[in-house]
Amino acid sequence: MGDHMPRFYDDTLGTEVYDPMSAALVAGGPMVGDLDFYRRLAAEQGGPILDVGCGTGRKAAALAEDGFETVGVDLSAAMLRLAEERLAALPSEVAARLSFAQGDMAKLDLGRRFALVVTPSRVFQFMLTTAAQRAALKALKAHLQPEGRLVLDLFDPRLEFVVPGAPWAPRGGEVVHPKTGNRVTWEVTARDPRPSEQLITESWTYREHAPSGEVIRDETERLTLRWTTRSEMRLLFELEGLEVVADYGDFRYGPPTYGLEQVWVLRAAS
Repeated sequence: MGDHMPRFYDDTLGTEVYDPMSAALVAGGPMVGDLDFYRRLAAEQGGPILDVGCGTGRKAAALAEDGFETVGVDLSAAMLRLAEERLAALPSEVAARLSFAQGDMAKLDLGRRFALVVTPSRVFQFMLTTAAQRAALKALKAHLQPEGRLVLDLFDPRLEFVVPGAPWAPRGGEVVHPKTGNRVTWEVTARDPRPSEQLITESWTYREHAPSGEVIRDETERLTLRWTTRSEMRLLFELEGLEVVADYGDFRYGPPTYGLEQVWVLRAAS
């Protein structure tokens, strides 16, 4: 996969349709109920709340609507522009509780602490090396209040699908572009597992169609994620001074289950 290929969440068609695509992908999947999960935990913990990897700000805005001061952080300037558009459309009393900033999870230093830190939508899996994972955990822990909680979400890898030559079914679908109203089709067109690095790289192709059906934009993006087993995550937490409060297999409080989600609730070790 060539270096010319843009990454996820750059200034691309994929970023422009992120919200409708995200809603479609979550429906019926292992991340069903994630927002309700964060809202319930926020009600228990109180604020302020830090949303790391906030994207377009959907979850951060919902938490602010619930009455909590919420700070959203993301590395992508393109995603943050969409988050700022969301912020501008909120009622003034909600907008006053919400702010966004650009930052790298592995280097984050906001100079303050939070009652709840969340890392939704598997954003932790953009930490592509053990060193990056440890740096991110260290930075996230540094933003926790003494009784604060940290939530990590990542998929639990099905090992038969993360080796070269593994079978995979091309995925795809279509959504409506939120600004142009045009139909946008998408498909995963290539997949490259690298088990020695615990990485999976996929090519996602998006096409925007004019009302006539003509393709007016055709873009392919590269998505690379690192997969990590539950036992490895527990070792990382121990190394970085984090204790496991809860370990779920989904956002409905299901038990840890091979091949579903890893939903971790953590606190700083005493």
